[in-house]
Amino acid sequence: MWLEIDLARAGAEVRAGARGSRGEQTAPHSLGPDLDAEALSRFAVAVRAAAARGRPLAAGLLDTAQALQRAVLDGGIDPLRARLAEAAGGPLLVRLGLHDLELQAVPWEALCKPGEAMGFWASSPDLLPVRGVTTDEPWQPRAVRGALRLLAVAPTGSAGLAVLRSALAERIDAGEIEWLDPIEGPAASVSGLFDRLRREPIPHVLHFLGHGGQQGGAPVLRLADNDDGDETWLPVELLAQQLKASLRGFLRLIVLEACEGARPTVFASAAELLARAGADAVVAHLWPVKANVARTCSTELYRALAGASRSKGDIAAAMNEARRAMLGAFEGSAEAFSPVVYLRGPDGVLFDFKGRKITAPAPHPAAKPAARGLDPALARLLGKPFSLLLGDRFRGQRPVLSGFRDKLHKELVKASVPASPALPMSAIAQRFALHRGVTRLDAEFQKTFRDGAPPPPFVEVLAGFVGPGAHTTLLRHPWLELAVAEKHPERTIYVIQPGEEGLLMLCREAGGEGWEELDTPPTTIDPEQEIVLFRPYGGYTPERVFARPRLTEDDYQLSLRDLDGALPRDLANAVLSTLSYRPALLLGMSMVTGHHRLMLHRLYPRGVPRGSLAVLDPEDAERGLWEKGSGLPGKGEGVEVIESPVEDFAEGLEGDGGS
Repeated sequence: MWLEIDLARAGAEVRAGARGSRGEQTAPHSLGPDLDAEALSRFAVAVRAAAARGRPLAAGLLDTAQALQRAVLDGGIDPLRARLAEAAGGPLLVRLGLHDLELQAVPWEALCKPGEAMGFWASSPDLLPVRGVTTDEPWQPRAVRGALRLLAVAPTGSAGLAVLRSALAERIDAGEIEWLDPIEGPAASVSGLFDRLRREPIPHVLHFLGHGGQQGGAPVLRLADNDDGDETWLPVELLAQQLKASLRGFLRLIVLEACEGARPTVFASAAELLARAGADAVVAHLWPVKANVARTCSTELYRALAGASRSKGDIAAAMNEARRAMLGAFEGSAEAFSPVVYLRGPDGVLFDFKGRKITAPAPHPAAKPAARGLDPALARLLGKPFSLLLGDRFRGQRPVLSGFRDKLHKELVKASVPASPALPMSAIAQRFALHRGVTRLDAEFQKTFRDGAPPPPFVEVLAGFVGPGAHTTLLRHPWLELAVAEKHPERTIYVIQPGEEGLLMLCREAGGEGWEELDTPPTTIDPEQEIVLFRPYGGYTPERVFARPRLTEDDYQLSLRDLDGALPRDLANAVLSTLSYRPALLLGMSMVTGHHRLMLHRLYPRGVPRGSLAVLDPEDAERGLWEKGSGLPGKGEGVEVIESPVEDFAEGLEGDGGS
């Protein structure tokens, strides 16, 4: 059962008519003068603006979304919908016929049921909205007896690929999705792409990450630049012809993921072309979306579409599930209305998984072998890519930190500055900076820390397990950076820390020996191959050059704000998004230390990733806080805990899995 609602313009007026799968039809009716083409354009602009700010629809905008549903379903369409829904006995597919580019730009998926604040079509369990594409070609669900094969194309490089693959890691590890070798960078030329499409293994899904445009009024996609560095644009119509010739009967779904700077309205028209000639369904974004939003969309879409627990590969149902998850994860943000589905046939079921047999693939090649005899939770974490958050609360460090704190307190007492000895170090440092000056604070820091403590022995052992990706250290000495460089000479390593003028970035190239301070940061990094070490508290660089550390309350409040603005957007997205989706190994952190809690909220604003593990000193008696999630960001979910002094913890790692 399906319902098709045709939306068309007659001058400024917008009309809606419908027909059902049983032959019933309604005459076109006007949406009314308050919902003419200009009003719909304003609605589209306002929803997009809310999405850009990551905000839900405001009250007035929600009223418009509800009024729009009433108007669309007027004229006898709602009774027809009710009859078809009853006959369907489940969710009803609603195909939207949009023959005008301006109407395609309207987020019809944001229509909302009157009286319900979250009754959007985009997330409805009863209505499955898709954008219909007319075709005469017959089709039926593609039988898939094993993994759903996915081919990713990323002409602009591998940062987006890393985010996508990590988003699908659980499905890949379970054997539900087969990650084919992607086409990236220079290989994503016209000849390279067409040649790959002709060869086995043939994908069921093509996922494009890149930019779109128009040439002569026709949609084009940007591929890799040619040898002269000139931009190369592929007409979407030509790509559709190649897909039809090479992948007929196999390709079912294309996902067009617009990164920052893309023109999603062009992607929408490209989606219609591809659905008409090249694939049964195409997913496209109406607007640019942030990396974490796109990652959540891909994660939930493929989970619902290809997960072993699903009996059907229904793209319409999967998209509604994905948008429901996005609304929940991002607090009702209008970003959930960006992804839309163009469907060529009368049914959202693209894949037939009956008789499917799932076989888990070999471990990810980037994973370290798990150490023998370790706690099972730790073994699981070390057996796959993870992010390290190395704090500064260790038994070996406490005498130095306490000594520094006491020295500052004594200086304040001498200067007759009120300062209780019970104040935390950040508060004492704040008073010292205000009364004695930042320069004097830096001088006292150097006296204490230049030669104040030897490198903790566990750092060298831990460095062997630090793989490609993004990691954070709160130590003011470059012990972790130097140890990682020694353990991984084959990897390019970047170090990011606060400097006197914005962020300071250093690089040790793969195979190199020295560190180079970069005048301009790279536009992006590859989290699957390169290592990024973030040092938000500053201190001595890997070249052992002093850079002002973050010590005061004001410093901690501002310690991460520079990252988004000072780095190129794609690079900042790669660093922060990698932290957000990989499980974290938390060492030397304390829930009762204010700046530690603040750092957790800055790094993981939506919650510490699932599968994360905290190693706590038993003397701190904080296990219950971590397991309950008290003080953790997100929705109060806790993390698994191992109680062990870090020195004892490191002894269990030595010689087992580190390199």
